[in-house]
Amino acid sequence: MNRSLTRNILRAARGAPESEAPFTHLVEVEHVFSREAFADVPAPWSPGDDFAEVMGGVWLRSNGDGTQTAVVCGVGPQQLPAADSGEWTDEEVWTVTTADADVFAWLDDKPHRVTWALGRSDVTIEREPYAGHPHEAAADYWHRFYLRHWFTPERRADGDYGVTLACAPNDSWYSGPWPLADASSRLLKSLGGRASIRTVQVPGASDRRVPHGVSLMQRLSHL
Repeated sequence: MNRSLTRNILRAARGAPESEAPFTHLVEVEHVFSREAFADVPAPWSPGDDFAEVMGGVWLRSNGDGTQTAVVCGVGPQQLPAADSGEWTDEEVWTVTTADADVFAWLDDKPHRVTWALGRSDVTIEREPYAGHPHEAAADYWHRFYLRHWFTPERRADGDYGVTLACAPNDSWYSGPWPLADASSRLLKSLGGRASIRTVQVPGASDRRVPHGVSLMQRLSHL
């Protein structure tokens, strides 16, 4: 299987059109891992279907009364503003509701900054322990997975897990088909499943664009 995969990747790379901008065409390998490899994954948790996930452990909902509600898992320790009346040492889950959208301006980058709204009369905050929370089990699982494999797969709509790697076959400085073939073979050997190969055109590509997946392919060399 690995030899066939390598041959097909090299064939796709040879078939990629030549271009002055080496990142105009990429060879991508989409991996869908075996379900057996992820049989023990804890069920993903969310505060409800009406919440949109902003990033891992952070959700936001617009309410009918003009307010918004955010749920932030794992707040603290040492992330409270100086205005806080006290300190705690354990992480918490915060449910924050307010009509002031500025309170949620950092959710996609620094979600712990919702703590800056602590003590405001126009903000409602519910706090509960993070220890034992359903999201904690899933977060701990993926943290251990990353420490072992050095990457985190994506969850697909069908419930399977996978990852997509890519190389720019017309560029030999950043990456090429051989690192892609090596990383893909390692993934199949370690996590099973199937791999599909395709050549894609990248609109607006330049000669300075680094193809996505290069750093990931380097990290997979330990598998």
